[in-house]
Amino acid sequence: MENKTSRKVSLTATIVKERLSFHRIPRSNDKGQIVDFDPNTDEKRYVVFDCHGDAPVGFGVAVNRTNMSYILQRRVGARVLKATIGNVRDIPLAKARLDAQKALDEMRSSKQSPAEARQAHKDDVRVADMTLGECIAKYRKHLINRKTKPAKESTLRGLAQAELRLGRLGVELVDKRISELMGEQVIVDAFDEVAAGRRKLRKGTQRAKLDSEAYDQPTITTAELTFRWASRAVGYCMEVEQRQADNQDRKASLRRNPFQVLRDEERFRTKQQLEDVYENSRARNPMQLRDGSLARFLDALWQRRKVDNYRTACDYLLLTLLWGTRRGEAAPLRWRHRISDRQANICSWADLEVGTVSFYDTKNRFTHTLPLAPAAKMILDMREVDSRADRNSAQTGPEWVFPARSSRAKQGHYLDSKAILDGLRKTAAIKELRTHDLRRTFATVAEEMASYSVLKRMLNHRNMADVTALYTKVDQERLLDAMARVERTMLETAPIVATALLPLPPTAPVK
Repeated sequence: MENKTSRKVSLTATIVKERLSFHRIPRSNDKGQIVDFDPNTDEKRYVVFDCHGDAPVGFGVAVNRTNMSYILQRRVGARVLKATIGNVRDIPLAKARLDAQKALDEMRSSKQSPAEARQAHKDDVRVADMTLGECIAKYRKHLINRKTKPAKESTLRGLAQAELRLGRLGVELVDKRISELMGEQVIVDAFDEVAAGRRKLRKGTQRAKLDSEAYDQPTITTAELTFRWASRAVGYCMEVEQRQADNQDRKASLRRNPFQVLRDEERFRTKQQLEDVYENSRARNPMQLRDGSLARFLDALWQRRKVDNYRTACDYLLLTLLWGTRRGEAAPLRWRHRISDRQANICSWADLEVGTVSFYDTKNRFTHTLPLAPAAKMILDMREVDSRADRNSAQTGPEWVFPARSSRAKQGHYLDSKAILDGLRKTAAIKELRTHDLRRTFATVAEEMASYSVLKRMLNHRNMADVTALYTKVDQERLLDAMARVERTMLETAPIVATALLPLPPTAPVK
């Protein structure tokens, strides 16, 4: 039985424009002449192939319900490749035949259909021809979509801020092609501009605070962070192009990352130089047991906690100290008994019944769990009682351990401790104190009373290259004992706090 979905016809402009119709299929003789029409009872798309001498084999007209298009369908090697030449209303038949021949030549050369060739060209990476902004955009997409460890919001914010600095007046690298940076001096000058901190204002703008000195402060750390992002973005695109170049048997457009010049010219500080800066600037300030700073801090915090408006913030800071967590890790905790099992797999929570706290997706991307030592559990018990009392309040969400003060807060939980920590620092007469110093304080105390493997476990430090660590496993009982001892050692520096939170030691039996 003759196939109704395709016919061979010696096409003319009149046939194409006037005689072909979706509702009827032409019947042709062996000379390519239309002798009759059959109804298109299936109402399906059909193709009429052109057997005219000027047409390449496989050229024809696809007749659809709403339009007709010139098409080319031809076997090239082991594959049948297809191409759409254009709408019959837009292209004369003679030109369509010529275009089809060109498309056929390209398909034979590339072994791809035009659509495949266009997509390949779109995906083809030539770093030298890309702008820095395009490299950053491609790298951002990679960070978001990668299967393992997709980028966190904080990472993406850092990249976005770096891109803004790279595009600001006086730097202006974002729109430059990488080939324009090959001289390298433009990169060095841009780095020095950011590091100097001398911001230039665009025409028609002025400083928000005219007396602010922030615009003119040296920002070497900001410059290092910014240009490391640029280097990573270009480096990632170079890796992608190198893979493509290997497959296409060609040379990559770029042999060396131009941002490498910053290392060659020693613009990036060494680890030792950074350590010296941290030491001289007192960037690391763990509180000590022996100088009384920890005791003063705990006394000031406990006094401030008596004010209802400060209780959530004080409990957050106190637990951050007792757990040794990083800034923000404890803030998004939820009550385990108020969330589903599915939620528990993708968020941080505190389980009073089991006596465990779990921090989801930490800095090293591992979930970090700790047993609840007595004082930490006491604080959480008090918070849970308060949250049950406030459960019907419009200002508190029942699932958060540290709810935001306002119901309109986007994140829903407590977030910024900078202001209250600054007040506690002044009250306790501590010269410098940041949120991360609470973690350093915990580590300083724990180092004196826990083994190296236990300390690493408490701080959630993981190094897969540490072979010895792979052979040791800290069980929960041993970890709980260490946490309780560290907790008691810190709190006993402030007797009032210790009395309120620590269980009384067992009394000796009377003889």
